[in-house]
Amino acid sequence: MLNYGAVSCALSIFLLTGCATPSTVDRSARIHDIRISGHALITPVELYATVGDEIRWHNLLEAPIHLGFLGVNPVKEVSCEKGLKTWFGDIKDFVTIRAGNYVSACFQRAGTIRYNVWQDLSDPFHSMSPVGVIHLDETG
Repeated sequence: MLNYGAVSCALSIFLLTGCATPSTVDRSARIHDIRISGHALITPVELYATVGDEIRWHNLLEAPIHLGFLGVNPVKEVSCEKGLKTWFGDIKDFVTIRAGNYVSACFQRAGTIRYNVWQDLSDPFHSMSPVGVIHLDETG
């Protein structure tokens, strides 16, 4: 015969142990804002962040701007994003940020992300920003 008291005690211990395991969610993730108020006015132009932090590029201008990641396949994995993915889930290397809007990403790999911002694609040389740099370090 089955001892219901022993089964319920074992089940309670199992459930309590499962609830006591540490969470895998990183509660220390921060939001870093990059403000773009002109083709040469990016603040900060160099940013230090941790893997998993959210990076937001804000367009403070009254016209759309264009953000381009530099390098071959510069962004491989993100855990969160706004405005950077295609319909198929791939990360875009080049995005348009509407006036007063922003795009964002939580990068999942340590390394360096480099990018430029353009105001006028018909004159890319004169409307290009200095290279922006994001240094991503491992957590902890």
